[in-house]
Amino acid sequence: MSGSGASPTVYKRQLGMALTSLRESTGRTQDHAAEVLECSPAKIRRIEVGDVAIRAAELRVLLDFYGASKQTRKPIEELAREARKRRPRTPYGTVLPDFFRRFFNLEQIATEVLRYHAELVPGQLQTKEYARALIEANPLHQPDQVERLIEARQARQARLVDGSQRLHLVLHEAAIRTVVGGPEVMREQLQHLRKLGGLPNVTLQVVPFSAGAHAATGLPFVLLRFADNQRPIVYLEDLTTAGSVDDPAHVAQYELVFRHSLTAALTPAKTSSLFATVASEL
Repeated sequence: MSGSGASPTVYKRQLGMALTSLRESTGRTQDHAAEVLECSPAKIRRIEVGDVAIRAAELRVLLDFYGASKQTRKPIEELAREARKRRPRTPYGTVLPDFFRRFFNLEQIATEVLRYHAELVPGQLQTKEYARALIEANPLHQPDQVERLIEARQARQARLVDGSQRLHLVLHEAAIRTVVGGPEVMREQLQHLRKLGGLPNVTLQVVPFSAGAHAATGLPFVLLRFADNQRPIVYLEDLTTAGSVDDPAHVAQYELVFRHSLTAALTPAKTSSLFATVASEL
């Protein structure tokens, strides 16, 4: 069930899936599990979706409650041990907001990312200077955090460059027409987008102003897909908080909206040409 060297985030999600499957096979509900652990149903849900690990003592109680056999218990207990381990420290870990850290970890293990954004180039594709301009414009960031926040955004780009993650990004034309950091910085960012768009695992498309209203209008979101039959999730963020959607019926609606947004977008080839045109106008 587990793989050597995987992130604790992976193990949490695998553990949650295993516990959910085991609970459902016995006909028990999350309320029943919460009653046995003397906790809230919300805590059981967080364990089952992989938000948090579970203490060894609590796991024993649940496995006993579900009547798990010795053969069933062993791989689940192994997952739980791995899930409780801490991720290696990074230079930027402490500057990431708590609400963003979970998404950061999930994005690192996602095999495919579907993303729509209307106003700016997302962090995963930003150049250092474009990122710097955005970060410095936000009064919530302290000057001593800037370099580490830039480093974090660059780290998110690594899996695109090495080809281990697929990305399909739909931007609105407003995102590439908004001059962030001045003409030179914006020109470099557009050239960088053209370069990333040339990677075989990256698809970039722009919804032009002329398209008018489209399926994703006013609805920026990120949809993450994972290996090993782990359920996809949708990530939604505002200034100080973030939320995730993992109900399959709701995720399917986001997938539908994303597919429909593509009908309003330029082809990847025309998108690349638009990047070049906008860059030449700066």
